[in-house]
Amino acid sequence: MRVVFVSDLHGNMKLYHEMLAYALQSGARCVVIGGDLLPTRLDHLWKLLHDTVDFAPAIHTQLEFIDSFLAPLFTDFTARHPGVSLLYIPGNHDWHRAVEHLKTAVPAAVYLHGRTESIGGVTFTGYGCTNDSPFWVKDFVRRDLHESGYVRSRHPMVSTEKGVSPSRKGAYALQRPSMEEELSSLSTGHGAGDVCVFHCPPFGSGLDTLYTGKPIGSKAIARFIVEHGPLVSLHGHIHEAPYMSGFYHCTMGTTLAVNPGHHPGRLHAVTFDTDDPVQSLTHRIFGSGSVSRGGFAAAVDRRARLIKGFFMKKVLAQ
Repeated sequence: MRVVFVSDLHGNMKLYHEMLAYALQSGARCVVIGGDLLPTRLDHLWKLLHDTVDFAPAIHTQLEFIDSFLAPLFTDFTARHPGVSLLYIPGNHDWHRAVEHLKTAVPAAVYLHGRTESIGGVTFTGYGCTNDSPFWVKDFVRRDLHESGYVRSRHPMVSTEKGVSPSRKGAYALQRPSMEEELSSLSTGHGAGDVCVFHCPPFGSGLDTLYTGKPIGSKAIARFIVEHGPLVSLHGHIHEAPYMSGFYHCTMGTTLAVNPGHHPGRLHAVTFDTDDPVQSLTHRIFGSGSVSRGGFAAAVDRRARLIKGFFMKKVLAQ
């Protein structure tokens, strides 16, 4: 079965249209989206410095995006192409309340987080949570391992039916199971399946290489992959990883692990056949080869990410 995988579209309508066109062009039977589906916007970011920012509109932005664009797009696509399945998981930028709304708005698309589904004889297992960072959206953030702590941040926020509330003293992490514990529960009874879809990449794999050159992935996910040995493991979250490491896929034990990366101006996507994923894996931009780490565009991209990293460290960290 031909699969197309993308991640981190962040509410970019152009990339969504390109994704579906690429899926049809590739003859895909299954389109998988690996989290960070929705736009993340705050008005007047400078208010973060003064602790006066209002987070409530951020949820309404995501709800409006679903109602005005994403739900109609997915509904129309699944109606026109009933032979193509849409699967998705959330990411750390997606509010839980908005994701629940998407599930209701588009029942034809398969919500894969914390579940295993069989599509065309292939089993897919999904998990959208990530290990912690200073970023303010905490709905799909967990401690990595049971013994892990949490990252102190200036604005740790969670969504509820009533809106957005602060989660003080690491409650969003300490009062929830760790990624390690949730993954252990997820695999009970059915293992990992053929294709695992994680928003977060595995620690130390190169698929998690930050703009600083340091790994920032999940040790729990790395252990899960090695222990269960799925055929393919799909990842996102760290947009720049392919450009920093020089590759968008690697082998972990017997598993082909993939992070196509992200750029707002160009759709980063991969396609592969589940019958032979290693030989059939192709990146929309990089082809089947390595990733160029040089050039003016790569230098500009790294500079932009350094600025973003400085912002997160100085403004968002507690």
